[in-house]
Order: sequence, then C-alpha cells, then structure tokens
Amino acid sequence: MSASAPALELKRIAKSFGSTQALKGVDFELGAGEVHALVGENGAGKSTLIRILAGDYAPDSGDIRVDGQPLRMRHPDDASAAGIGFVHQRPAFAPNLSITENFFLGLPFRLRRVGLIDWNAHHRECAEGLAALGLRVDPRLQLSGLSAHQRQMVALARALQHRPKVLVLDEVTASLSEPEVRVLLATIRTLRGRGVSVIYVSHRLEEVFRIADRVTVLRNGQRVSSKPLAEFDEASLVEEIVGSAIGQLFERKAVAALDMRQPLLKVRGLSDGRLRPMSFEVGKGEIVGIAGLGGAGRSRLLKLLYGALPHQAGGVWLDGQAQVIRSVSDALRVGIALVTEDRNHDGYVDSLPIWQNVTLPWLSRFSSGGVVRRQEEMRQARAAIQRFAVRMPSIHAPMSALSGGNQQKILFSRWLVGPVRLLLLDEPTHGVDIGAKSQIYDAIRDLAAEGRAILVASSELEELEALCHRVLLLRDGALQGELRGAAISKDAMLHRLLASTNSLETAS
Repeated sequence: MSASAPALELKRIAKSFGSTQALKGVDFELGAGEVHALVGENGAGKSTLIRILAGDYAPDSGDIRVDGQPLRMRHPDDASAAGIGFVHQRPAFAPNLSITENFFLGLPFRLRRVGLIDWNAHHRECAEGLAALGLRVDPRLQLSGLSAHQRQMVALARALQHRPKVLVLDEVTASLSEPEVRVLLATIRTLRGRGVSVIYVSHRLEEVFRIADRVTVLRNGQRVSSKPLAEFDEASLVEEIVGSAIGQLFERKAVAALDMRQPLLKVRGLSDGRLRPMSFEVGKGEIVGIAGLGGAGRSRLLKLLYGALPHQAGGVWLDGQAQVIRSVSDALRVGIALVTEDRNHDGYVDSLPIWQNVTLPWLSRFSSGGVVRRQEEMRQARAAIQRFAVRMPSIHAPMSALSGGNQQKILFSRWLVGPVRLLLLDEPTHGVDIGAKSQIYDAIRDLAAEGRAILVASSELEELEALCHRVLLLRDGALQGELRGAAISKDAMLHRLLASTNSLETAS
C-alpha cells in the first residue's frame, strides 16, 4: 500500500432518520490498491454509509476525502466524477432496453460522422466487457431476458467501464454461483494489482477471507473494529459482528439416517422442455439440497413443483398420492410452500402490515360466509412470528420497516400458519446477516425435525454442506447424480458440477 494519502477517507460520519441514529461518528479509511471488507449485521449501518458515499444521503456531520481532497456529495454524479464506482445488490436497470443500452447508461454514446450512434462499435465493446467477466451473450438482446446472476455481471462490467479509482461492491455475489464468484474475485485481484481500491460489502464471510486485505466491522451504527484480515479467524470475526459467539456457522451437524421406505415427495420424469425429465425423492424430516451452477435450473425446478411454472411431462406424488399441480393454489392446497429467492419482488406485499403478510396465503382458513375472523388471523400470525424471534417495531408495521434477515424470517413464519408438508427454499439466506443466517439454519433443521420434507436450492455450497442429508447435482437442466452423508462437501460438489463427464453414479 502507498504511503501517500488514503484513496478514500470518511471521518466522523453521522446520520439520523428521525429519532433513529443510523451512524454514530463512523470512521473508515481505504488505502490505494486495497480490498477493504465492510461487514456487519443488517441494520448495522453499512447501507447508510454506502448511500452517503454514493450521494444518495447527505451526512448530518463528518467529512469525506478522496486522495486527500475534500469531497462535497451533493448529487450521485459527484461520486462518479470523483472516480467512485458502485455495484449494488439490486442494480438499477432499464429492463426493456438492450444489454448494450444498459451497459452504457451514464456514458456518452459514440457517434458516426453523420450524427448516428455507432451501435456496432457499442455492441462490440459491451460484448468484450462482459466476456472479460465470463459472460457471453448477444448484447443486442433485451436485458429482461437475462437471469439475476447475469444481470449482476452486466452491472459489474458497466461499473468497470467507467474506469473507477474506487469500486464499491455491495453484496454483489448474493445471486452468483461459485464459478462466477471465482471470476469476480479474480477480477478484483486484477483491479487491486492496477491500484484500484475496493470496498467489499458482504455477508459471505468465506469470501471475505478469500479476498480482503482489511476488515471494518460496524455494529449498531458504530465502528467496533478495523484491522488487517490476518488478525481475524471466522469465529472472532463473527463474534465482532454479532457481539457474541454463535459457533461455527457452516459446521456440519450430525444427522440420523432416515427411513426412506415411504418418501413424502416422489418426483418422476418431471420436465418443462427446458428442464430435462428428472426423478428423485425426499423423505419426511429430510433436507435435500439442489446444487448447480448459474443457469442450471435450480429455481426453475422449485417453481415447477410449486405450480408457478407449467410442466409438460412427469408427475408428483405426496405420501404416495398422485397430485395435480397446475397452479400455486393447487400447491398450497396439498401442502407445498415456497420461500422465494427474490423476497423484494415476489415475496411480500409492502402495502400490507407484517401480520397480514404472514397470513396472506391462508385467508380462506380465516373466513366463512364472507366473514373474516380477524382476531384469530392476527393471533396465529403473532404466534408464528414469535417462533422466529422477529425483531420489528410492531406487527402492524410495513415489511419495509424490517431488515432483510427479519423479512426472510417472516416469509418462513407464514408457512407455520397452514398445513405445509413440503417446504421449497430458494436461496433461503439471500442477503441476510450472519446472526439471522444462523437462526434460519436452526429453523430449517427444526422444521425438518417436525416431519416436513425440505428441498433447498442455494448458490452457497457451504450452506448445503451444513444443512443437507443429501444434495442433488443439477447441470444444464438435468440431474447429474447426488451426494449424501459424509460425502457432501463444497469441493466434492464443485468437482462433480464442473466435471465434463455426464456420469450418473451416486457417491455415498
């Protein structure tokens, strides 16, 4: 690192929203060519600090300096002009425009001599920028046709096109598979070698230990520590983040062998054209993972089982009974529920209070003859919420008043209200903090112990290793076998998913 002025310096940054003080005099220093991880629970102040740096919020007090020079943040353009680039967890896009048009948002278009945009040159430049990150798509296509992880790579390539001196990556790997994470981390190392400074905001501590030079921990709006990564191990960093020890998050728990003579879920030849016919079973009390690279079809498989997408062939049996599932209503009727990957888009209704988001799928259970038993509905919602220890201002508050982890707990709690037999989990800890993640893992194990069958798709292979009795391996829309018991590990999953063979052998 350079002995000159820091690339970025924030001093005594304070910010309040009404009576809530989000930041309490926070200091943060980023060296030239340094990767500095910013970690903390949801609500610790990370997002507020980043939004101040982006020019979205004005600090109540404090100073920002870039290369030793004071920076006045009056508008988001000021950050870009100062050489600060951002990639957010949910990037802003114009989905109905082409990939190229989104790639060049905020940049001047190159014109031909006759005054027309040189689209061929722009398409070529966009394709090259995406290919550098391992994404090869036709840049003329509409952005809405890309998956969530592909859009995230477009956002990163777009930020790099501005040639930033400081790059802020805010939970950018939440929707990325392990090979895509590897490409991203390799890109960060290359940028670091060129002198670019990176702020890496993530709940995925395993990635922090792979890439960061230094770590700053925020808790309750204050900086509680800032020191070189080498001075932490996972246990000490977790303790700094949550304020107490919670054990090894990804430690594999001992699991008893299950009786599979009568599986709760039986799938035979299920396909929709994009997913090839697949067959598998999940037992009562069993947690089965779905591992796959980006685009393998993990989410699609869960949506087929939930009736959110139509299937063309195959069938589903629950407790030995064939089921006709053509819609979400059909799935709920027979006891199949889904915790969606994108809670902000299709997980809840913010115009409804928290308690009604819990009971939303089960309204028919609380009404008869056109009369809704509102007190009973609220009582059951409150009981489900209490079981997950949701931190909230009131059950009457909107969902937007909750942190990401508590929003996710609400989505889990709604499935305690009705008779759910099969619980489908799509990225169950997407964007939640380390404390909430530990609580959600415990909840998943408890729900399975009560006899529910659980099918969980996750891009975090450590998560599947910690939770699952078995892991199904999905590649290019087809099942490629499974791992079970002690054979389940991150390395084993990656090896099988990246292997060129199409062997269907089962490791046990």
